Amino acid sequence: MFAILPLVGGVLAGWKLQRRAAIVTQIALWAIAVTVLTLTAPQHGASYSTGLVIGPALAVVSAGTLTLGFVAGRRSTRTA
Repeated sequence: MFAILPLVGGVLAGWKLQRRAAIVTQIALWAIAVTVLTLTAPQHGASYSTGLVIGPALAVVSAGTLTLGFVAGRRSTRTA
């Protein structure tokens, strides 16, 4: 569930916030998600080292969703 946080948050932050605030918000959401996923990994049958795989992969996907948010925000201001 926490992996969804930076995905949805990235689109919303890129769409509604200024660029610098959106990037800082996205980094914070990514850090929270990776921390929670790493700390709870043993409860789900994985090890703590799973965070080393999940973290970078989630960072790439989070950057993509933030970019989608920037594009959506630019389009909404262009049509307004």
